[in-house]
Amino acid sequence: MVNAPEKNPAHAQRDLAAAVSTLASRPAPTGRRLLTGRERAAVLMLALGEQYGAKIWGMLDDDELRQLSVAMSSIGAIEADVVENLLLEFVTRMSASGALMGSYEATERLLQQYLPPERVGSIMEQIRGPAGRNMWEKLSNVQEEVLANYLKNEYPQTVAVVLSKIRPEHAARVLAPRT
Repeated sequence: MVNAPEKNPAHAQRDLAAAVSTLASRPAPTGRRLLTGRERAAVLMLALGEQYGAKIWGMLDDDELRQLSVAMSSIGAIEADVVENLLLEFVTRMSASGALMGSYEATERLLQQYLPPERVGSIMEQIRGPAGRNMWEKLSNVQEEVLANYLKNEYPQTVAVVLSKIRPEHAARVLAPRT
């Protein structure tokens, strides 16, 4: 395979600007199915290809890799103008701020555009982690030995209440005899 000659940054920037200008002047497609967020990510990764997508692939965890791979393998044919519009949207968002800034609030706003509110709430609760959980959920993350040692000096009624509020499998391990 013959590699394309290296372009200097000024030419590459001018070419990109010309491509964005051309794409922006096209009318929006009508009658097409809307892509989900996962499908949009799949199209973007397919369009980036091996060379330009390698860094992104390296930053994904196993679950993200699996989800993106499933979307890529089942997305089917995507029309060129849909791909171009998606890339235009990506470039436009990138050039508007010059950089991306990830935050809890930005993630929540993005998810709210594509997912039902209850699913967004569930995902954000998982992301928030122990700081956003109640006391009983935090106790479910305490090591069994530590919790057992703490509860051994409590009244049986207190032990019963605490164990009834944590996950059953965790409570069982707290009560399990130690060897």
